[in-house]
Amino acid sequence: MTEAEPIDYLGQAPDDSEKMLGAFPNPDVTMSPVVPLGFDGGRVIFAMPEGEIRKEIAAKIGGMLRTDIFACQAGQSFLSYWRDKDDKFQRELAAVWFNRACRDAGKWDANRPMRSLGVWPGGDGGVVLHRGEEIILYRYDGTTVSRTIAEALKVKRGPLYQLRPPAPEAGEPLSRRHGRWIRRQLDWWRFEAIGDDGLTGADVVAGWLMASLLGAAAPFRGHVLMHALQGSGKTTFLEFCHGLLSALAGDIVSSFSEAGFRADVSGMARPQLVDEAEAGGSDGPGAVEQVLNLLRLMTTGAGARRVQSDSAGGTMTQTAVGCVMMVAITPAKMDAALASRVAELRLMPLTGTDLAPNAPQPRLASRRQLGRIIRHSQRLAPHLLGRALTHAGRYRDDVASIVTALVEQGEEPRNADLIAMLAAGRRLLLEDEPLTAATAVLEAARWRPLLEHRQAREVVTNVGAEALAHLMGWDSRQHRGDRHVTLGEVIKTHVIDRTWQDEVLKAHGLRIFEGDAKDGRSGPWLLVCNNHPVLDRIYGKTRWGDYRTALEYLDAMGPEYRTWAAKPLSFGVGIKQRSLAIPLTPWMEKASRRSEGVPSSVPGEVYE
Repeated sequence: MTEAEPIDYLGQAPDDSEKMLGAFPNPDVTMSPVVPLGFDGGRVIFAMPEGEIRKEIAAKIGGMLRTDIFACQAGQSFLSYWRDKDDKFQRELAAVWFNRACRDAGKWDANRPMRSLGVWPGGDGGVVLHRGEEIILYRYDGTTVSRTIAEALKVKRGPLYQLRPPAPEAGEPLSRRHGRWIRRQLDWWRFEAIGDDGLTGADVVAGWLMASLLGAAAPFRGHVLMHALQGSGKTTFLEFCHGLLSALAGDIVSSFSEAGFRADVSGMARPQLVDEAEAGGSDGPGAVEQVLNLLRLMTTGAGARRVQSDSAGGTMTQTAVGCVMMVAITPAKMDAALASRVAELRLMPLTGTDLAPNAPQPRLASRRQLGRIIRHSQRLAPHLLGRALTHAGRYRDDVASIVTALVEQGEEPRNADLIAMLAAGRRLLLEDEPLTAATAVLEAARWRPLLEHRQAREVVTNVGAEALAHLMGWDSRQHRGDRHVTLGEVIKTHVIDRTWQDEVLKAHGLRIFEGDAKDGRSGPWLLVCNNHPVLDRIYGKTRWGDYRTALEYLDAMGPEYRTWAAKPLSFGVGIKQRSLAIPLTPWMEKASRRSEGVPSSVPGEVYE
């Protein structure tokens, strides 16, 4: 070999290659524009200079270093560490260093939180706006700090912010005067009144709009379900709301599948508007019913989290967090768990005598006028987002103050969370001063009509009540005239009409006890067997599969609904079974009336 001949370092042993370069190149990894994040089996994970997270097969890294991974100007300069004295690039040594750096970063955590567009908690220091190519920390002291996604990915622990196209935009905070303009425009639509003190659905929407802009940073993220009747102007209403949220929210969704909706909100922390959220047809639950459980999980903590396998044999995590507004003519029925997280409103049909904001004479807004209002709302959107971010600390304090005031007044925490979210959001739009302990009590009083409205619906939103209603409505297969009667009708025949139905009830895992409970409460009581094949069939395909546990939730409705465990009795299956005693007096008209000389289905005492 002569000195004029090129030296093939790649064909030599690694030790020879290192020797020709003077030493094995080992630059400071923090100087690399590409950030090694970890490894997963035969793959390495790293972040590109723009902030994109990549997962590639380690054996193929060498062929991608110059033309792909380190293609940027800073990357080409960094690869000069692996050029020999003849300026020849030592690809194999560079690939070894890169793969080693990824392995030194540690095993890739597939469960590490991945954050996309929206507003996220920033720890005790404030809230974070993910804008796509950068994140901005809005500190509670009023200052801001900006970092590119690539810079944020260099943090070894905590959430990973994903690179996305630029989307959210926050402007200078909106003034209180403009906030009150927004509130007045909501009066163009006709909301059903809530109580007699002037509170309307427009106040609820105003509060929800501001709270929804805080995404995952809001301590509680409730939803709104709008019952919009024909001719109520729901399309323009949604356009107006979307205009106000357009600096952060995506497009209005009107048709979706469950998987599509979940993928659309995955990783996001921003409001979502859903039109045509109608109940499913006769073919079973529709897409709306299927996503209701997702909405329930989105309201608290870190939101909904779904783990599933990926194409490479590993796992991937989908998260969902934020607030949703749904509008429908015939909305899907919510279960008890979701009902405590949703404010239900009614949008009434518009007529020629409906109200306009501060108008001396009632009138409707013209289409042209509404168009101007919607366009103006879009111009205000960045500033509305700016107001929410700048005053996020005050919002959290107001929520805590209102929750404290409501709980001290005896309200349940689950109702207090939703009311406090809406009340604090409305104040964030309209006021600049934080709440005090005294003004928090007044604010709680302002929203009491909504609490009373929700409490009036509580009977039908209790899990136990829903499970009991399902049981009462089950076809007993007993004929009365030309039809079958339900189990509820069979129980009524036994308790009120005093016609003995013991065998029919036992065949369904039920019995009637007419005596007094241990605590002195009078019967009659419905005894529901803990383990019975017919009850398993009645509840088998429902969300109350563990029906005994579901029925025990009746206790939460008050002392008169409290259940108790009965001693083992015969329920027609050959062995004695324990059962749950449910009071019938609160549920059945005249259920407590007794007739002398009529035998009870269960004689004597049944408690131990």
